[in-house]
Amino acid sequence: LIEFLEKYDGDNLIIFEVYQNKLDERKKLTKTLKKNGQLKKVEQMSEEEIKKWIQSKLNENFKDIKQDALNMFIELTGVNFNIVSQELDKLMLFLGDRPTINKDDVHQIINRSLEQNVFLLTEYIQKRQKNKAIQLVKDLINMKEEPIKLLALITSNYRLYYQCKILSQKGYSGQQIAKTVNVHPYRVKLALGQVRHYQLEDLLNIINSCAETDYKLKSSYMDKHLILELFILSL
Repeated sequence: LIEFLEKYDGDNLIIFEVYQNKLDERKKLTKTLKKNGQLKKVEQMSEEEIKKWIQSKLNENFKDIKQDALNMFIELTGVNFNIVSQELDKLMLFLGDRPTINKDDVHQIINRSLEQNVFLLTEYIQKRQKNKAIQLVKDLINMKEEPIKLLALITSNYRLYYQCKILSQKGYSGQQIAKTVNVHPYRVKLALGQVRHYQLEDLLNIINSCAETDYKLKSSYMDKHLILELFILSL
């Protein structure tokens, strides 16, 4: 790759997916890239940017979307670009010749993403709506989601709630929290809507319960679906 970067004479676009906050300046590859090409960092879209992209994509196809429908769309998909793009294509096919997407169209066609389902699950738990929480878990398992994976996502949410609670008490803004814990601002926005209902000790107890349940899922002979449901009921 380094030899190619040094010797290739012409225009080319190479996309690197980087899992750190910044490039390692000490590596020869980084130095070669900076010397022989132009680097452009592509950040994740913010909630507002992805809404503008949706509007633009619809306008290109001579269509529009009502504001309440757009808000519901993002509530269901989150801000993952791949999911948003796929669901928007599906929605436009459903719309046919009609020019405007309304809330009913979104409700009928758009699937709630797994990440958004887990946020909804923790919201049900917080509101003590255990029947809805259990039914949602059953629906996700029927969709072939593994209990261990679901627990990992639930744990990740409560860990984020705990971090947001601490940092918000220190006066951090949503954007500052997102940068500090390295998550998308939209996830922080959702988390901050939940943490006001919790004390730090409550969140820590839930995280400990998540760890105990994870151990049970990986070591017990009990039915894994039952273990997850009992965990939900215990919160």
